Amino acid sequence: MELTIERVAKALSLSEDLLERESTRAYLQQQWRSVNAEILSLCQKYEVSSWYGLNELIVNEEVEESQVLEDFQRVDHLTAKAERLKKLLEEADACPCHTQP
Repeated sequence: MELTIERVAKALSLSEDLLERESTRAYLQQQWRSVNAEILSLCQKYEVSSWYGLNELIVNEEVEESQVLEDFQRVDHLTAKAERLKKLLEEADACPCHTQP
């Protein structure tokens, strides 16, 4: 038997809408945590904690840009993705529909 939102909602005595919203929120939260973990992992190689820290290393000529370029670009991309995920999570948290009527 296929596991559907309808079947899970019924088994948990939830509305399908609530289950869908909470599932979406849980997915966004998991993705946000995963992206942040990857950012931290990349930054730890240079003993910084963010894109800004990497940028400072380059600006202050503590490392050559060519040495960190690939990681710098990856962190930049991941930082933008984390910000998008955070905004979506904030929207989900602001939704007055988190509780079942």
